[in-house]
Amino acid sequence: MPTEFRLKMGKLSKGFWTNPMNKEKIILRNIKVGNSKKGDRNPMKRAEVVAKRSLKMIGKLVGDKNPAKNPDVRKKIQLKLLGHKVAENTRTKISKSLEGKMVGELNPFYGKHHTQANKDKSRTRAINMITSGLLSKRRTGIELKIGKALSESNLKFNEQYPLEGITVVDFYLPEYRVVIYCDGDYWHKGKWAEKHGVIRKDNWQNRVLEKGGYKVFRFSEIDINISPEKCVDLINYFILNNHEQHSQI
Repeated sequence: MPTEFRLKMGKLSKGFWTNPMNKEKIILRNIKVGNSKKGDRNPMKRAEVVAKRSLKMIGKLVGDKNPAKNPDVRKKIQLKLLGHKVAENTRTKISKSLEGKMVGELNPFYGKHHTQANKDKSRTRAINMITSGLLSKRRTGIELKIGKALSESNLKFNEQYPLEGITVVDFYLPEYRVVIYCDGDYWHKGKWAEKHGVIRKDNWQNRVLEKGGYKVFRFSEIDINISPEKCVDLINYFILNNHEQHSQI
């Protein structure tokens, strides 16, 4: 299609849609058409149409033929979505449209549980994505407070650091092999955390890291909000009483 023709069509289309009367007519028409195609009246839900469509698609998007399986395509999508923020009014609309639709037995995942193998795969995938920079490294308020207190103590640290292939720690002090977690009370201490096995998982991670020679500090949201400096003082006390002793040996 010639560029001049495309520009002309674009101009006409813009003029059409900026007219409030035309816009209102189209919206009403779309609502009417949508209502006429609901449920069994939707031709795409007819058994013969579904069967015909399925036969037509056989072998077309399998394996390497599926563009979504192409690593380059996936990377482009991830980079495009990185840092993308959904407008507040859009979030509100989505929430309202889902009200009551995914509750209890209406939720397709109701009564289902992930296998341990799938959990391990998900954990590894998340760690790899954070390490590669594909996931945005958003900081919570308590993480920001601990980060500031560590900086003021002149301690060298890495943020969101993967360890032992099982976890991404909030802060890691490589010189002293010190690990720091900033645990929100709701996600790590409350009834929700107990019900979903988070407390058990946190304890398991602690054991694995300590067995690997790391010193683990888990600071609660309450302790950090009261005084992040006191939390960092505990780390400095540990370094003073352990690292220097090892240095003298």
